[in-house]
Amino acid sequence: MSEEMVPGHANLIGFRLPDGTLSTDAPPPAGAVGYRARCSCGWLGTSDYPAAEEGRWMATSEWSGHVRPILAATPPGWLLGRSDTLRDNVADLATAWPLQALGILAEVERWQRQLIERAVVAAREAGLSWAEIGNALGVSRQSAHERFRNVAPSKPPA
Repeated sequence: MSEEMVPGHANLIGFRLPDGTLSTDAPPPAGAVGYRARCSCGWLGTSDYPAAEEGRWMATSEWSGHVRPILAATPPGWLLGRSDTLRDNVADLATAWPLQALGILAEVERWQRQLIERAVVAAREAGLSWAEIGNALGVSRQSAHERFRNVAPSKPPA
C-alpha cells in the first residue's frame, strides 16, 4: 500500500518474511509472517504486527503516528496554490511595473510579519518546541528562538 498524504511521506507497508527479511513487494509475498510500518522518507516502524488484516491496520496506524506531526505542519495545498499565484503575478508585475510590485511586496511584508509572530505565539502556547517551530519555518531551532524569543514565551504554560 502506498499513500502519499505529504510529499516524501508515503505509507509503505513492509512484509516480514520467515527468514527475518523485510519485503516491500505488493501484494504480500507468500509466506509473509507479519507486517511492519514503513515510510518513503526512510522511517521504519518499531514493531512487527500479525500477518492478518488486523496487523496491516496496526502497521498503518503506527505510520499515521509518524506522519501526523508532519501533516500538521504542512500548509494546505489550496493555500499554497494561491501563494504561488501571488508570487508569480508579482514577479510578472516587477518586470513591467517595478514600483507597483514594490508597493505590493511592502504591504505583504507588513501583514506577514504580524501573522508569523501570531502563529509562533499560538504554537508556543500550544506547547510546541522551538525545534518544531523552526522546522515549520525552514530554519533551525536556534534561529527560531533568537528571532521570536521576545514575542513568544520561553516555556509553554504549565
